[in-house]
Amino acid sequence: MTNKKLPPYAKVLDDARRKGLVPARGCMGHIAIGFEWRRNIVPDFPVVVVPPDRDPAEFEWRFVAGLDIFIMHRDCDIPHLHDLCSALFYAKAQGVQTFNMDQICRGEPRAWLKLKYQAGAPSPWVVPLWKKQPCQNQNSI
Repeated sequence: MTNKKLPPYAKVLDDARRKGLVPARGCMGHIAIGFEWRRNIVPDFPVVVVPPDRDPAEFEWRFVAGLDIFIMHRDCDIPHLHDLCSALFYAKAQGVQTFNMDQICRGEPRAWLKLKYQAGAPSPWVVPLWKKQPCQNQNSI
């Protein structure tokens, strides 16, 4: 058994996973993770918070095994993003999509990043970039 604590708001998810339950998958994934102390980052969606002053490796992530994760972040969170993705893939997350809100506000084309675990890759994931999501349009931002 590990001594690590769960990240904020993860207890309900962890309890459900221990009972064999899986969150319903939305269009962006099973759960959302944010670096801000707001639970409503994505309304009506299970959300976990990684405090920006904490190393994601300090937390227990077992509840993400087999799930697709959606991470909303800002430019200032990028130094922690690699560490968070590494911790998620170490815990066997299936896939991760990241969404940089600052890049969207600036109108940059690569605000979305989709990561998949790939054993033996130089990094633990492959990185296909999307210019924009099919459901996004220029006028909706």
